[in-house]
Amino acid sequence: VPSGFWLILVAAIGSAELQRSKTGWVDPADVPVDQPGLLREDYYPGDVGFDPLGLRPEDPEEFDIMATKELQHGRLAMLAAAGFMAQELVDGKGIIEHFQS
Repeated sequence: VPSGFWLILVAAIGSAELQRSKTGWVDPADVPVDQPGLLREDYYPGDVGFDPLGLRPEDPEEFDIMATKELQHGRLAMLAAAGFMAQELVDGKGIIEHFQS
């Protein structure tokens, strides 16, 4: 992979993280000394306002249910990926190789 790709990738990730930190956290100059990393009052962790398809529910209770479902699906996906890696460690064949045989 060319080194230019990595530079662009690091810059894009850095830009996204900087925007997220400005969205979620209070400016360090405005935070009391005993509360470092203070979140904004209207910020929900992980919610940076990106919803181009309008899927976010307006009802806070529905939003909590949807967020919980998303977390559960993410955890299940991580377990599935761990299963793929364990299978590859056992027999040395990747997931694509298993589908082809």
